[in-house]
Amino acid sequence: MDRRPKKACKICHAMGHYPYQCFKKPKKALKQVPIKKIGKTTKQWFITRATWFRKNPPPVDGIYWICYLNIHPWCPVRLDADSVTLDHVVSRSRAPGLRFNLDNIKPACIYCNNMKGSKSLEQVK
Repeated sequence: MDRRPKKACKICHAMGHYPYQCFKKPKKALKQVPIKKIGKTTKQWFITRATWFRKNPPPVDGIYWICYLNIHPWCPVRLDADSVTLDHVVSRSRAPGLRFNLDNIKPACIYCNNMKGSKSLEQVK
């Protein structure tokens, strides 16, 4: 059973393929997606994060922070600028008013931060 088309391609006029398979088919221009506007909560978090990094330079050799949780088996303990995440000691869901409080934020690795989630430190340990 021959599955090849019996007519020539409408685009390149060659036999052996359908027009939707044609390599000479003009490409559609990709639609440009507008940049999403960030809300005021996100802007405030960026400001809080930058302020925290400015006020809390790395204590170990001026390069590394220490993961304050250290609860996950893969925890690297020493965190450089690329691997550090900021964890809320009292989670945002439990105390929304402390969301941007610099005293409520501490450095943690991504593994420990994900393992802790919105629980308190006593619940995790």
